[in-house]
Amino acid sequence: MPLTIRKAKINDLLKTFEWANEKDVIINSIERSKKVTIKEHSIWFKKYITSASSTIFIGCLNNEQIGLVRIDLKKKELFISYLIDKKKRNKGFGYIMLNKIITKYENKKKVFKARVKQDNLASNSIFIRLGFKKKYTNQNKNIFLYR
Repeated sequence: MPLTIRKAKINDLLKTFEWANEKDVIINSIERSKKVTIKEHSIWFKKYITSASSTIFIGCLNNEQIGLVRIDLKKKELFISYLIDKKKRNKGFGYIMLNKIITKYENKKKVFKARVKQDNLASNSIFIRLGFKKKYTNQNKNIFLYR
């Protein structure tokens, strides 16, 4: 069965909580540097799945949740981020999921942007393969990518 993408639902809360607290996800996060509580995650997640300007998509393989793509609309720009379950990394799923979402939004004439840590080589590579260009920033050795 091919990889499918769907909008997140409330029953994805526990899986996304598990992903949010994985060591590598925290290390590569620009927004936080420690684990979140279930209460903090529940508030954040419920806000996202009801938001008009943000969306979480869940990637599924054989009906198993394997990762997520998050889109945040800010003015006419779409900020995009993603994560892959630690058991499914290095298999090309990040590229496939991001490509599916970008293709879905391309006709909306929006500029895509992503923020990635400079030492997150896997994510930098995926975004470059997707046609994003690098623009370095000085704060926290982050790379600002845009398409």
